[in-house]
Amino acid sequence: MNDDPNTYAPPPSSPPSHSGPYWVSTVRYGKMAFTGLFKTDREELVKRLDRCVIRTDRGKEYGTVLTVLSPLPANQSADGYFDIIRKATPEDLKNSERIDKEARVKAIGFCKEEVKKLNLQMKVVECDYVMGGERVVFYFTSGTRIDFRDLVRHLARDLRTRIELKQVGARDEARLVGDCGHCGLTLCCRGHLKELGGITMDMAKVQKHTADPAKITGRCGKLLCCLRYEYTAYAEARDLMPARGTRIDIKRVKGFVIEQNLLLREVTVIRENSEERVVVKLDEFENLPKPVAGCDGCASPKAQGGTGPVEGAAGPSPEPKAEPTAIPPAESPAASPAEWVKVCRTSDVGEGKAKQIDVAGRGVAVYRLFGKFYATQGECPHRQGPLGEGRVDGTTIQCPLHNWKFDLTTGAWHSNPEKKLKTYETKVETDDLFVRL
Repeated sequence: MNDDPNTYAPPPSSPPSHSGPYWVSTVRYGKMAFTGLFKTDREELVKRLDRCVIRTDRGKEYGTVLTVLSPLPANQSADGYFDIIRKATPEDLKNSERIDKEARVKAIGFCKEEVKKLNLQMKVVECDYVMGGERVVFYFTSGTRIDFRDLVRHLARDLRTRIELKQVGARDEARLVGDCGHCGLTLCCRGHLKELGGITMDMAKVQKHTADPAKITGRCGKLLCCLRYEYTAYAEARDLMPARGTRIDIKRVKGFVIEQNLLLREVTVIRENSEERVVVKLDEFENLPKPVAGCDGCASPKAQGGTGPVEGAAGPSPEPKAEPTAIPPAESPAASPAEWVKVCRTSDVGEGKAKQIDVAGRGVAVYRLFGKFYATQGECPHRQGPLGEGRVDGTTIQCPLHNWKFDLTTGAWHSNPEKKLKTYETKVETDDLFVRL
């Protein structure tokens, strides 16, 4: 490998001559805190949290190793992965710090001056120096389309390197320049949160947050990303519990619901013909869906982090531990031989991700792991949570509703491997993914 920081060789298009095993790890790099899987042929090259030099589509860059090296399966091609070149030396780190404090600051100042001279309606947010200065990326925000060709020419003439300008939105701007949020911790988008999903006002309302925009918006001016962390648990509790105004008639109390506590799963009831208020647990109600014992999300003891019944609380005895069973296929496929069905394009499923797909009225979850595709039934056997919307952690898929975990390659339930999800064969033709149903 060529370690000259001023040269860049793109990943080989043909299989490399190296025939031994590879190891892969997740590495974070760049001002935008990109993450990706990178490979190396030396198992002891880097360890977790080491600074390293990597090769990306932008050139050589500094990165931080986030996970321990794991072996790449022998049947998996290494062509799709960029390289971890070497561990960063003390000189590399000093050079990176010098660029960040001197060259980067100077480049941002010059860019802002040129923007002002050219009267461009844009705001320069940040500058990202690729290792060796072979490329400089400027991030900016703007409410309109910008013709920045003259700006690029001026920057290239002064900095004498390749220039890129990338327009970003409000959330990405906060990721680049923000520091901490209302909680006093580092912004989620600057730390662990890499995929910014949709946030709605319903997520704030169901958790009974104030309607004051200053208290439910983040540094980007949009709704706080953390509003969605507990939304699923709140939404499920809202569906299970009697609404405000509902008349309650149980052994202990008769009256009307005047308040809900979704987190503790209890309601406040005001007695009929009285001002007395009584707190009633969810499991005291009859004719309501009973929580399943052993579930991490709806009935586990609070000592284990759940929101279920407290020891000694009134209510029915816990049910036997529920065990998932595979959802039987539809009647028509059962009576006819299995057939291959196109479900999506391979590019629709990202590496280490899951996707929920409806095939002829049947939910199917598709996963991509180290370039290989897997498919299982789409509904969790517990409460039919969409597995394709769950979190993939290694070979484990975690249900988004109650965190039940399954092996996505075999369908086995972690709590009882004898019980399994229904799995399907997959195949790829060109860029189309087929599942045998």
